[in-house]
Amino acid sequence: MTQPQRYALVCRDCGHVRAPGITRYACDTCGGELVVRYLAATTQHARGPGIWRFADRLPGNAGRQQVSLGEGDTPLVPVGDDLRAMLGGAAMSVKCEHMNPTGSFKDRIAAVAVTLSAQRSIGGLVGTSSGNGGAAAAAYAARAGLPFTVFALADTVEQKLLQIRSMGARVVLVRGVGHDAHATEAAAQAIAGEAARRRLFPFLTGGRFSPEAMEGAKTIAYELAEQASDATHVYAPVGGGGLLAAVGRGYRELLAAGDIAAMPRIIGVQPAGCPTMSPALAGDFSGLHAPSTTTVSGLQVAVLFDGRGAVEAIRLSEGHLTEVPDPEVWEAQRLLAHHEGILVEPAGATALAGALADAREGRLGADARAVVLATGAGYKDSAALRRLSPSTEVAAIDADEIGGVLDG
Repeated sequence: MTQPQRYALVCRDCGHVRAPGITRYACDTCGGELVVRYLAATTQHARGPGIWRFADRLPGNAGRQQVSLGEGDTPLVPVGDDLRAMLGGAAMSVKCEHMNPTGSFKDRIAAVAVTLSAQRSIGGLVGTSSGNGGAAAAAYAARAGLPFTVFALADTVEQKLLQIRSMGARVVLVRGVGHDAHATEAAAQAIAGEAARRRLFPFLTGGRFSPEAMEGAKTIAYELAEQASDATHVYAPVGGGGLLAAVGRGYRELLAAGDIAAMPRIIGVQPAGCPTMSPALAGDFSGLHAPSTTTVSGLQVAVLFDGRGAVEAIRLSEGHLTEVPDPEVWEAQRLLAHHEGILVEPAGATALAGALADAREGRLGADARAVVLATGAGYKDSAALRRLSPSTEVAAIDADEIGGVLDG
């Protein structure tokens, strides 16, 4: 069982308070969205590596073994002079979330989701994914010996499907999910409903559907407070809004506990072909009114799963939204690979694309100290890797020709 005295689930709309432990994440009184609220503002962290040193600020029973593959404690790598010059002189570092065990920040969420499933004797997990979340949940479910079924986008990148299936998860493709707001919302609601009915853990990476699991992602902010205490800007890509919301929530908790004096501006970066955040900032959370046109895998989410939390992250940190076209994302991916040796998928380079756009527009000053979140590994998207590679074929030679190649 969990320790309900440490935290509760509170309705955003009516304030109703409920103890954790039920897989239906909707208010019992009004059906509203639930958020996790801790009963103390301290952050007395435990010793040891990874996200579970923050167990006092994560759901679950800290007295029982957590499910882990070594997630968290990802490196923070400063960029070199070439890229810094493109940023107008601003200092910038890359938070290498692509170095988590399955290659994305979603491992932090999956670790919490599967830990809760195991501690509460829940029979398995069910969710939706464009790839990275599915891979994360598949790995952690396998670690815990639990079944996992994922309803994925019909055009999920093949490499990500292979990664999910190789770890034993069941995959079903759902037409329209990701690109169409109605289909995306309908699928999410159906999965959440079936999870509650069958007592399965809902692995939908957004606060509306899985607020306890999403607490895992806020540990990025906890680590950044240690690694980059002077950061003035944090750039996060936006798909369903869960990452943006979680990072903002983590910083606000640190501020409330007195662990930091001020929080950085949090900037959401979204592909221009999937513009759900701009309407949300104006109060419209209905999602896209036309099909998504972005090709950035992982950010093709036609309706926000964590819209209200994402809006809070931007507004309460005095941040903003930056939209970028797909070619600028591809160029940011190339810059990270060729100049920094950091190989991420396009979604993992989207935050940098936003920072570069802000520098050009004068929204990121030369005195800024910025962090960009590199969220997913480059090996996950073969098509994107081919775009990065030279168009010429790799030559085959004999051993006695090696010197001539080097001379040329």
